[in-house]
Amino acid sequence: MKGYRVYSKIQQFRSAGFSQRQVARRLGINRKTVKRYWEMPVDEYEEMSSTVCRMQYLDKYRARILEWLREFPDLTAAQICDWLREHYREEVSERTVSRYVKQLREEYGLKKSVAPREYEAVPELPMGQQMQVDFGQKMMPNVDGGQTRVYVAAFVLSRSRYKYAQEQSRPFTSVDLVRICHDCFQYMGGMPEELVFDQDSIVCVSENAGDIIYTYEFEKFRQECGLSIRMCRGADPESKGKIENVVKYIKGNFLSHRLYVDDGILNGSCLEWLERTANAKVHGTTKLVPAEVFQEEREYLRPLPVCDQVKRPVICRTVRKDNTIIYDSNRYSVPLGTYTTQRSVRIETLDGTLYIQTSFGEPICEHRISSGRGLLIQSQSHRRDRTSKLDKLLEELDAELDGRATEFLTAIRVDKSRYARDQFRLIHSLLDQYGKEAALQAIGFCQRSRLYSANTMRDYLEHQAALSSQARPAPAIPAIPVDDPKYHVTTQKRPLSAYAKVGDPRC
Repeated sequence: MKGYRVYSKIQQFRSAGFSQRQVARRLGINRKTVKRYWEMPVDEYEEMSSTVCRMQYLDKYRARILEWLREFPDLTAAQICDWLREHYREEVSERTVSRYVKQLREEYGLKKSVAPREYEAVPELPMGQQMQVDFGQKMMPNVDGGQTRVYVAAFVLSRSRYKYAQEQSRPFTSVDLVRICHDCFQYMGGMPEELVFDQDSIVCVSENAGDIIYTYEFEKFRQECGLSIRMCRGADPESKGKIENVVKYIKGNFLSHRLYVDDGILNGSCLEWLERTANAKVHGTTKLVPAEVFQEEREYLRPLPVCDQVKRPVICRTVRKDNTIIYDSNRYSVPLGTYTTQRSVRIETLDGTLYIQTSFGEPICEHRISSGRGLLIQSQSHRRDRTSKLDKLLEELDAELDGRATEFLTAIRVDKSRYARDQFRLIHSLLDQYGKEAALQAIGFCQRSRLYSANTMRDYLEHQAALSSQARPAPAIPAIPVDDPKYHVTTQKRPLSAYAKVGDPRC
């Protein structure tokens, strides 16, 4: 009993109240088969059966696929699917090919060969020599609903495994990295000889075949602190496995299942977690407590630069024509007129707030830093006040109409808010052209018709003017009195000889 008949019989017995064991015994099939079909909808069965038929359809390529698998043990099913399309013009899904290849590997014992990377144990580095740095991110549930993506910067001393971390709700910038490095050095009471980083864009601009080009802020920090920087090769996280494990540890042990309130509370809790857990438990590799080993390694750390440990890098931004500045791929507004008076401003970030200042450090405004990208963050006070002038224009126009058009003008202001100024100007011109009484009559007509528009008012006035011109009689032309001698003209009579002399050439 094969195919759909098996599936149909199982469903019939299930509807009749039989158990899986009873159905398997009655049909003479394996109980696992009954269990697989027991709660399977008919649509899912049709899809599965069509896939099975498709796999059987691939049997005509069995010999060729086996030849490929034996010749290239590391060949993937996706590549086999592509070769079938290339050589045989066979349109088949990757999922079907994957199942078929898996079946062939199991049937013929063709295990997929892999070339595992060879690792070797690295001797422990001298104390105070190296600190590894890396970044991570994790979605956290908000205390009031929703989720926030939190970004983590983690540090670990290679010898003692002593850890430090900071989190924030927006991507890190070069300035953030410099600030957090200073905070880490203050937390540990000194600096190592070397920092190890990934090839991250906030650290370096280009690898340049070994001549690393760092970002401006980080290069300034490196020179001020006299640090040696080692950049790992791209796509090679194993080269700094200590910090990779720390990032996983922070995400899994500290951030996981914790509610996000704000950056300040999260970082305060992180410091407590570092003291309570991360640096207080026995390390799995060294079998030592990081906090205890750090007491010895602290003596090997270099002292902090006195002048720079609290110094923050100054960042300048150019004010755009629309009175905004760009920060972290977002536009933040500044008060109107800043572009004409202050083409360049300074910015500082602290606790999720962007502070915008003049070139001399005088405050201009501040914004909450957004975690999005391509957004306009604009303060309501930075927008042009268009309401006061319109209010004044409405009041003046209503005063000219003796306060009898307040409702009509207000309705225009609401219905045509974008064109209210043009509407009021048109009404003012109609008032000058037709007079106050005619304008009030037109307004009354518009209100009765519920047509709140200056254009309707103009059409009404033009129509009324045309009607009045048709009804007015034409002015009478006075008749000329025939008897009045002054309207009579008497022509002079001359003899013909006078005209003959005019035409004679001898005269």
